[in-house]
Amino acid sequence: MENMRNLNPTEMKLLHYMGKNPEFTNEQLAALLGLRNSPYISALKAQLEEKQYFVGPYYQTDYGRIFKNKVRKTVAIVLFEQSYEFIFSLLKNIGCFSYLYPIEERFFKSYMVGLFDSDTEAIKKIFEYLKKKGVIFHYELYIQDYQTRVIPPTFLLNSEEASFDPPLDNLLKDVESPDLSFGAFEGITLSEPEQKLITFFEMGVTVLTQIMGNQKLQGNFFTYAEWKAAKERLVQHEVIQQVYDIFPFPAVDCSYFFLFLSAQTLDDTTKVLFNFGRDARLRKMVFLWRPYKTEKTYGVIYCISHPEFTIRLLRQLDNCEEIEDKRLFVLRKKIPLWKALWEGKSVSVEYYDPSSCTLYFPYEEYFENIKTYVEENPW
Repeated sequence: MENMRNLNPTEMKLLHYMGKNPEFTNEQLAALLGLRNSPYISALKAQLEEKQYFVGPYYQTDYGRIFKNKVRKTVAIVLFEQSYEFIFSLLKNIGCFSYLYPIEERFFKSYMVGLFDSDTEAIKKIFEYLKKKGVIFHYELYIQDYQTRVIPPTFLLNSEEASFDPPLDNLLKDVESPDLSFGAFEGITLSEPEQKLITFFEMGVTVLTQIMGNQKLQGNFFTYAEWKAAKERLVQHEVIQQVYDIFPFPAVDCSYFFLFLSAQTLDDTTKVLFNFGRDARLRKMVFLWRPYKTEKTYGVIYCISHPEFTIRLLRQLDNCEEIEDKRLFVLRKKIPLWKALWEGKSVSVEYYDPSSCTLYFPYEEYFENIKTYVEENPW
């Protein structure tokens, strides 16, 4: 692990402002940092990106504002005895996947699979088939009916370096909790450029000229003015929000885990969610998930931290009486060529129906693809 002091105060402040205000221009960032030369911000960003301290920007999408039907995320935790390579290739046949993350083994190999969901029963049918065939031996489905909130790491606190191993004795402290609900449908029909932009923006391709050039090669000849107008309308209707992924340490040196937490009430669970690691040098994405067909809600934290924090985490949590239930899933990195077994992608609007402003995924097609893969590949 690089020394914690490998960043100077200017770099720490820049990462702080990028995380808190991702839409700020280089001129605005230079003013906040007391720098006269705004091009220097570009040089600093390039250095920090090369050192793996951030990726982005990309955009998050509020699906509630653009689809009349309910489009959300469903997460499957899958346990199996086959090879990681087989399961990875198999699950990619579910064409609406959002991410595939291998989990550290306990008794069985495991994957966490994020899926775009317009029909949860159809998703369940796929995993029931895999379980019946013996390809997997267990799975759990969790529904995310809320948006994701990204909380960047704190590097400096009152001019002192923030801790990477914060105490967890204030989890029920009153805290301002943002509304994670999806927005109401805006009554807009997405144009073709708007549909394309959502897909590109979620994957971090945000330069309009680059998108325009890519689409020209695909035979989509829209002018720069049309691409710009499409972006402005998505911003105006609060469909997209720009974010950076800021890492507390170089990404390759960090520990990655999902932590499920549940307290007595949803209000207490939400407090725990936003107090966990507050003002500390760790990066969080927070969610509210519930197991399919139950009313119990988990606060879920996808955390990127110093490895030592992960090692001591469960022991600290055992002392928190306010937490009734907790589950820890550490994402696995120590697989040869482990990056080849991780994958993420943006929502596909290929099946968007502009006449009804709905998006339904072809789960029967995915189901048949899964069956074909199982039948044609030895496992």
